[in-house]
Amino acid sequence: MLHIKKGNLMNKQKGKIGIVSTVLALIVLSSSTVFALPTQTGRPAQDNLTKGVAASSNSTLATTGQNNAQQHIAAAKLKMCQKRQVAINNIMSRIDTRAHNQITLFSTIATRVENFYTKKSKTVSNYSQLVRDIAAAKLQAETDLSTMKANAIFNCNAINPKGMISSFKGYLKQEISDLQNFRTSVKNLIVAVASANGVTLSNSTSHQASSTTGGKQ
Repeated sequence: MLHIKKGNLMNKQKGKIGIVSTVLALIVLSSSTVFALPTQTGRPAQDNLTKGVAASSNSTLATTGQNNAQQHIAAAKLKMCQKRQVAINNIMSRIDTRAHNQITLFSTIATRVENFYTKKSKTVSNYSQLVRDIAAAKLQAETDLSTMKANAIFNCNAINPKGMISSFKGYLKQEISDLQNFRTSVKNLIVAVASANGVTLSNSTSHQASSTTGGKQ
């Protein structure tokens, strides 16, 4: 009986071992299935990652191509600008010279009129004021001319070449206004002195005294 019981016990133990083995096998199979799921679900993620890298690469290539095109256009504009740089600077230089010549001309005429007035006995009541007006107008024209000369430089490599031209035009506009005021002050003195001395001004004299850079520069 004892032997039978032992056999039954062994059979029972074997049965238990078989059940445990079966359970363990199921656990292993279940685990392998569970562990396999991430691998299967990871494929779309990997595909998406690959697509994302490809899209990023294409975007980078597009951006690089656009930058290269912009650089090419900028280089072409710079080359074209450099061809005109010398001509533009020459124009600015001629404008400065003409403005300087106008100041010299008006100063010479004013000096001649003052010398003429000094030699004559006739007086002009506001002569001193007229002379002061000429001196003030001349000083203003010379001061603004110096500013214009200092800015009569065009450089294509500057940060804002167009701004340099725009600024020069502004200085030129001011200088033209100064020269017109200078011309008017000299003309007023000529008229006053001539009238006091009974001198009739010829058309040529009036034209010379009235000439300015207002029409052409």
